[in-house]
Amino acid sequence: MSGALTLVSVAASIYYFVAGLTGPENMVVYGRVNVPVWGIRTWAVLLGVGGVLLLFPQTFRLATVLMVMNSLFTIACFLIAKDWRGGLLESLFLQVPVLLFFSGYPTFALEKVRALLGT
Repeated sequence: MSGALTLVSVAASIYYFVAGLTGPENMVVYGRVNVPVWGIRTWAVLLGVGGVLLLFPQTFRLATVLMVMNSLFTIACFLIAKDWRGGLLESLFLQVPVLLFFSGYPTFALEKVRALLGT
């Protein structure tokens, strides 16, 4: 289960990384609370870095902390914009990095890679 959640989180992080860099005006919630374009792009880079860091066991916990920070910032933006439904939905998505943090790195995937490499 942890492996599937990790892959979904990596895919979502990279998607929002690309979306934040190529079209920050489409990240509507941040625009509604007057986050400047450079701030949206910076946030997208942090989210993309967090997604890539999820792939490595040494940086897994740091990546989940970055993901939790992203979710909390997004929830705060929804609440400032008085979009209660969006804030509630994002609070449900907050559970994914929290669950990943406590479940840890999916070691079965690491063992399979090591077996393929013969180490």
